[in-house]
Amino acid sequence: MNKLVVVAKNKDTYFIKRLIEEVGDSAVLFNPWLDYQIPEGQKYLVRTTGVYGNDLDLHVLGTLSNEKLINPLDSLKIFRSKPSQYEWLESKDLHTPEWINLKSVDQLTVEKFFRLFPDAVVKPQIGQGGWGIERMTWDYFKTWWKKKKGIDENFILQRFISNALELRCFFIKGDLKVTLERKSKTSITANFKQQGQASLAELPTHLAPVIEKIIELSGLYYGAIDLLVEGDEVYFLDINAVPGIEQLEAVSHQNIMRKLLTANFFSQLF
Repeated sequence: MNKLVVVAKNKDTYFIKRLIEEVGDSAVLFNPWLDYQIPEGQKYLVRTTGVYGNDLDLHVLGTLSNEKLINPLDSLKIFRSKPSQYEWLESKDLHTPEWINLKSVDQLTVEKFFRLFPDAVVKPQIGQGGWGIERMTWDYFKTWWKKKKGIDENFILQRFISNALELRCFFIKGDLKVTLERKSKTSITANFKQQGQASLAELPTHLAPVIEKIIELSGLYYGAIDLLVEGDEVYFLDINAVPGIEQLEAVSHQNIMRKLLTANFFSQLF
C-alpha cells in the first residue's frame, strides 16, 4: 500500500514539486479526472479545487474513509466556494466584507449595492491565485456584466476596503502558525501569482483566539486564513483549504513542506 496518495490535477505546481523533493516515490499522484482507478494509500492529500469546473474529485473522495483525507471532505466542500465559506463564517459570527451573490441576481439589487458601496470588487465564486478579481464602479460594472449575464454569473460582488492591513495566517493544526502581511501592486489582490508582496508579521494578540476558533471549527488540518484589519474591525476574506506555499517558504525561510509532512495527522508516515 502506498504511504501517500496526492490527489491533484495540475502536477506541475510548486507545492507538488516540493512534495516530490521531500518524499520522492513515497508519494503517488492521482488525477480524479484522468486516472481510472484511485490507488490504495494510507493517507490522501487533497490538492484539487473547484476551478476545474466540477466536483468529480469530491465524489471520488467520498468513496474513501474520511480519516484518511487531508483535509476532511466536509471541510473541502464548505471552503470550496466564496458563498459557502462566507455563509459558514457568518454563521459563526465572524465578519466578512458586505457581499452579494451575482448568480441570477436582478439589476436593481446590484444597483442598490453600489449605492451603498460605490467602490466594490468582483470575485469568482471559485477562485485561485487571485484570478478574475476586479475593482469596479457602477458604470464599469454595467459594461462588464453585459458580457457575463447569462453566460458566466458565478461571481460575487463585495465591498472594497482600502487602506486596511491584509494578513494571511498559514497554519498546521497543533504545530505551526506563520503570519504574513501582504501587499498588492494593483491594490486589489496580494496573491503571489499576481506579483503580490509579503513580509513576516505578528498576528495581533486579540486575534489569536479568533484564529484558533476558526481552525477548530473548520475541521481543517492545515490551511490559510486571509483577513483585513481596519482599525478595530476585522473582516475575513478567504479560508483556503488547499493553500500554496511558494510565497510562504520564500518569505519565512522555513521548510513548510517538511513541517506539513511530519505533522501528527500524517501519523508519522515519513
